Amino acid sequence: MARKLILIVFALLITGSTVWFVRSWADQRTPVTETATVEAQPVQHNIRILVAATDLPAGTLVQEQHLKWQAWPEDDDVKDLYVVEKVGELSDFIGTVVRQGVIAGEPITDSRMVKPGQSGFLAAVLNPGKRAVSIPVDMTSGIAGFVFPGDRVDVILTHSIVKESEMEGETSGARRASETILTDVRVVAMDQSTNDQNQEAAVRRVATLEVSPKGAEIVAVARELGGLSLSLRALARVEDEAKSKDGQVAFKAERGRGHTWDNEASRLITGGSPRMGIPTTVINVVRAGEAKQKLFD
Repeated sequence: MARKLILIVFALLITGSTVWFVRSWADQRTPVTETATVEAQPVQHNIRILVAATDLPAGTLVQEQHLKWQAWPEDDDVKDLYVVEKVGELSDFIGTVVRQGVIAGEPITDSRMVKPGQSGFLAAVLNPGKRAVSIPVDMTSGIAGFVFPGDRVDVILTHSIVKESEMEGETSGARRASETILTDVRVVAMDQSTNDQNQEAAVRRVATLEVSPKGAEIVAVARELGGLSLSLRALARVEDEAKSKDGQVAFKAERGRGHTWDNEASRLITGGSPRMGIPTTVINVVRAGEAKQKLFD
């Protein structure tokens, strides 16, 4: 019995040794497979081109904050197609007008912009349905050179008025008056400049305004009647608390088209009321049985 037990133990030892030897040999014959990690190489952006920093609809007057430099993959044709940094200048596009809408991040090209002096530049500045009219200005009527493109102004006409009296065909003396003929109109250019980046006061000779078609006709007639001057409007407006509701801000209405007569400006001017200079005092004079009316101031 003891002999059989020894034989069984010996057989198990041989079997275990054989299994261990086979496994060790198999491990030595099997090559070790290593997983190689391949890292994606980033695309090299060796240059930067000029792109839109925000969406620029057609007609936008381009300012510095509208543009930025952005990294771009280098290509053989990139310098011919786009504005490349250190080759082109960002300042070349300040004051241009967007001819065709550009979305944020889209490259800026010459074909999408209209530069001052090019055909169609002023037409691109105007809003749909508007017209451009020019009026002469000087140091006084142009507010000492402190009106810039983008400001909003009122247009004032100053002229003399002679009214023929309805009584006996007499004419009263000439009266002077000023009246606001246009309100809240946008200045699109001073002389030939539409860029408001250079905020330096300068004496201008011509102001170009954006008006409605009717406003263009009013200006054309007013130029023949007398002198025109500009009145600069404030950027800020006064809030109307009574009408502001539910978070919607309402503003108080500003004075519209008014007028002022000469005797309202000077107390030394007498004779005549603001109603076209017509005398208001009527006296009946009887001579030799004939009654006549005389008008007195």
